[in-house]
Amino acid sequence: MGTQTLPPAIEIFKPGRQIDDSGIEHVFDAASIAGMAADYDPALREAPLTVGHPASNLPAYGWVKGLSVNAAGRLVMDPHQVEPQFAEMVAAGRYKKRSAAFYPPQHPSNPKPGTWYLRHVAFLGAQPPAVAGLKDIQFSESEAGEGFVCFSEAGGSGKTTQELSMDEKERLEAEAKAAKAAQAAAEAEAAAAKAQLAQFAEQQRQERHAGFVQFAEAQLAAGKLKKPDAAALPAVLTALADSQTVEFAEAGVTKKVNPAEWLKGFIAGVGPVVQFGEFAPGNAGEKPEAGSAKGKTDAEIDAAAKSYAKQHNVQYAEALSAVVGFTS
Repeated sequence: MGTQTLPPAIEIFKPGRQIDDSGIEHVFDAASIAGMAADYDPALREAPLTVGHPASNLPAYGWVKGLSVNAAGRLVMDPHQVEPQFAEMVAAGRYKKRSAAFYPPQHPSNPKPGTWYLRHVAFLGAQPPAVAGLKDIQFSESEAGEGFVCFSEAGGSGKTTQELSMDEKERLEAEAKAAKAAQAAAEAEAAAAKAQLAQFAEQQRQERHAGFVQFAEAQLAAGKLKKPDAAALPAVLTALADSQTVEFAEAGVTKKVNPAEWLKGFIAGVGPVVQFGEFAPGNAGEKPEAGSAKGKTDAEIDAAAKSYAKQHNVQYAEALSAVVGFTS
């Protein structure tokens, strides 16, 4: 049968995206491959060379003495105790494909839990040689080939593997850079929009406050507010404008109104502020059109003031002063 054997440093696995024989995708980087080599301990569990992926009692045609990583970053094995007849068939090209099987990190039979540990290296493509006296694989666990993960070379089991080439790495890096730039641009755009909304809101608040000031001054001129009240009114209206709407029933209909708008309407609808005391004629030489204010109602005084303002084209406050005189 001769003394044919297998050479050292046979490649059995490589980094990158790998699809196992069940169609599940895994990703292994250089550190993962280095870990597989460092964690392998033949004294603890020696991985056999097999034909196909065997159950626990099928023969081993050799053993993996050690694992290492070559210059290309791939996992390589150094075989030993290889059956010469099996080595001759491999050398003759009868087994062109190899498939590495690993215990996944959480497998109950993994001799080093938490790592990917080599279970066996399967050679694919031909019937196993009829070699008498081959050593059987001796496993104490009831594995029956279940739970471990097999990675076959392209063409071995119909599954494909992909290695991250330099072009792919550059493409992925470019995509990540572009995504990061797009995210930064989106965040900048959102910040600018937020600032613009804040500026618009502040402008709206200022315009609203100016409107409240104008309303208060108009009500002061109309004699419906005293000066201290007119000075405080804009701040009160601003606080009420940010409150929730209030509901009230009017003529059987429920209405909703903002508190600030309700107060403005209330103030605008009342008569002028009048302090009744001793009344004297207004300006010297000028007779009030409504006569003496003494004994008149608020409505009568208001009507006289409006009439005077219309006739003489003056503001309500001036007309009110002309119609009645106040003495303390």
